[in-house]
Amino acid sequence: MTNILHRFLDRRRELGLTNALLLALNGGLRRLNQRLGVARYYLIAQPVGQPGRFGNQRARFDVREITRDAEALQALPRSAEQIRYRQTAGGICLGVFPREGGAMRGFIWLLFGPYQEDEHRCVLQPPPAPPCALDVDVYVFPEARGGLVFAELWRAADRALQERGIEWSLSRISAFNGSSLRAHQRLGARRIGSLYFLQLGHAELLFTGRRPFLALSRPRGPAPAITLHPPDRSS
Repeated sequence: MTNILHRFLDRRRELGLTNALLLALNGGLRRLNQRLGVARYYLIAQPVGQPGRFGNQRARFDVREITRDAEALQALPRSAEQIRYRQTAGGICLGVFPREGGAMRGFIWLLFGPYQEDEHRCVLQPPPAPPCALDVDVYVFPEARGGLVFAELWRAADRALQERGIEWSLSRISAFNGSSLRAHQRLGARRIGSLYFLQLGHAELLFTGRRPFLALSRPRGPAPAITLHPPDRSS
């Protein structure tokens, strides 16, 4: 019991009381039934083209597009179905590699239209204006975490988005992933909302502060669509 209390207090310090309670509730529901659960995600907007966000220190890495590089894509811890979907949707994938050679250290997928979520029945879509992209998958391999890979990856992504005239990169991040939230906040990301998912067997209930606000979906039915609107640049 003492260990459980200490873990909860650690999570409260890292995530806040509400998220710590939701995480504990999710664990309890999963123990009862693997088809029960609760999740919260923050909707994030990251401005593109703001100099100085990535610091002055440069790592010895090369970043290149690997969207159609079959050999490089095999190293991604993602299913062939996920990769094909993102390719078909017009997304691009950037991979980080050491300049002296070696295995990939991280990658990011960028999409420019609606995206069907992998983990939940939900479609995220950028607004008609201003020009926005979705960063749907930012991943640094475990052996490369804690270094400069994340910043180097975002430096290249920011450059690629600027070349396409994109002003904001939009995404959703688990409210239970404190390290990812802090890393994005250091790069100037802003929270623009939340998504809550309640899994009830094969059904899933979505709560959000934007349209459609509340939606119940089933495996064979349509997934609710959420449009992510970035904040005003001046705010």
